[in-house]
Amino acid sequence: MSNPATTRQGYRINVRASLRAIVGWFAEVIGAPAIIREFEYVDPITNEAVYLSTGTRYSVLHVGDKRYFFERLTGRFDGTGQLLEERVADRLELLN
Repeated sequence: MSNPATTRQGYRINVRASLRAIVGWFAEVIGAPAIIREFEYVDPITNEAVYLSTGTRYSVLHVGDKRYFFERLTGRFDGTGQLLEERVADRLELLN
């Protein structure tokens, strides 16, 4: 016979999973932006770091030297860019 505590725990897990699926489906239908937290991941094969930083206006995905800017509230892609220091260094190399 199964343990009642285990059965209740399994039931709770199933209910939570179902609620998350319903909320996710509804958010997709109304076009709500995804909520994403800052993270960092280092690829063990290439040793390349990928991370996400957030600010007041933008979420920035960093992949190697590239930066991909997304509007924080809408989640829309806004463009790519480099840090000011990198642009200055590139300009100095061109002048040499």
